[in-house]
Amino acid sequence: MTPISEQPRVVLPQSHQKSLKRLVAEAFRNKNRLAPFLSAEIRRALFCEDTFLPDNVVVPGSRVSYRLDWQQPTQFRTLVYPGDFRDEAAQISLLSPIGVALLGLRAGDGMPVFIAGSGIHTLRVVGLEPPSDLEGAPNTVC
Repeated sequence: MTPISEQPRVVLPQSHQKSLKRLVAEAFRNKNRLAPFLSAEIRRALFCEDTFLPDNVVVPGSRVSYRLDWQQPTQFRTLVYPGDFRDEAAQISLLSPIGVALLGLRAGDGMPVFIAGSGIHTLRVVGLEPPSDLEGAPNTVC
């Protein structure tokens, strides 16, 4: 488990690199307030070949459960690109504070996240189901 005082390593699949960079550019073009946060996370990410990506990393298409601070864990929801976002109860948009914070984290990792209206919280990944289209390796470190 990563202590909150240091940022956890962000690991992402190579197959999503172009889409994520396009999303950053679009967010800046649209003056989205999360553009700098998303850009910083993408810049510090380590992009791995999909076959070497550990299977415990949150990527677009992952079903994930998290908790804020010491609250109860959320129900599993799928992390999706904004254009695919349809159902708040079942999905998390990549262009939301929670979505950006989750991106590239491993199960057990924690990270500070700012949520408008309530301030800074500690987000921790408590459960993860990888997407079926990415066949990662259980203990691979890329």
